[in-house]
Amino acid sequence: MSATLTLSPGAELFVDRTPFALDHDEPLPGLALPYEIAGPRDGPLVVVQGGISAHPHATATLRDASPGWWQPVVGGGRAVDTRRFQVLSLEFLGRREEAVVSSGDQARATARLLDELGVARLHAFVGASYGGMAALRFAELFPDRVERVVAVSAPDRPRAFATAWRALQRRVLELGSRLGAESDSVAIARAMGMLSYRSPGELEERFAPVGPDDRRVESYLLARGREFAARFDAGAFARLSRAVDLHRAEVGRITARATLVAADPDLLVPPEQLADLAPRFARPARFVRLPSRFGHDAFLKEPAALTRILAAALAESP
Repeated sequence: MSATLTLSPGAELFVDRTPFALDHDEPLPGLALPYEIAGPRDGPLVVVQGGISAHPHATATLRDASPGWWQPVVGGGRAVDTRRFQVLSLEFLGRREEAVVSSGDQARATARLLDELGVARLHAFVGASYGGMAALRFAELFPDRVERVVAVSAPDRPRAFATAWRALQRRVLELGSRLGAESDSVAIARAMGMLSYRSPGELEERFAPVGPDDRRVESYLLARGREFAARFDAGAFARLSRAVDLHRAEVGRITARATLVAADPDLLVPPEQLADLAPRFARPARFVRLPSRFGHDAFLKEPAALTRILAAALAESP
């Protein structure tokens, strides 16, 4: 089970002491997953998950009025409307569990939580980046439990470039741990990640021209890395990075109505990867291209465009 958990003001804790099998490691002795629910308890349920840095607090609630990580998209009157939908967001396995975890493990943990909540079928599973991978695996493993899937910048499996990038990040984390510089290594690895999450065009717009002694880009990336290191340890970073690399989804088994959203450009999940994937679903997925100078981070930086896409996907008849 997880170590002692510190919960945010609006979070609840799901505890299940039944052994939990993992795809690539020994079973966990049980589950201890923080989660939050917003919106009417009798509303159709939408699960929302983001990238590896996301947490259960997706939007402000009565119990925790602070802005959530997807505040512009989730909330009253927004794309995922908490006046209509019950919205569930939960912690990722691997944040505290010292084990090799996968998107399939996350999908099964989500199913266990839904059993506890008495939810037989989701209105939708909306996921971005690693959360989108978990959404695809959930729809594959539990086809009768979800009506719609929206996967933003999330493929059926990683490409070689993305896997190589994350492998080098993990090498930095390992080196930092050996040298007693874990926090610095997390900051540098996250700065490397930021470089892949954003687009070359955005950096040119923000920082060009770059002089020979100009450290503005470096300072910006390292500042984002240090912010991340203040709330993420090297072990959790490495485990979730590895979980992304282990992700595989057989989309031909997914019968839910699916929408694939591709940021354009996206160094990690190029639009052509998702365009090629869309026809392979049991019911061909709708493919939507989202032009953005923010690259992979478009799901955080393009709320207006994403709102239109999500509103349409959530309103479709099953």
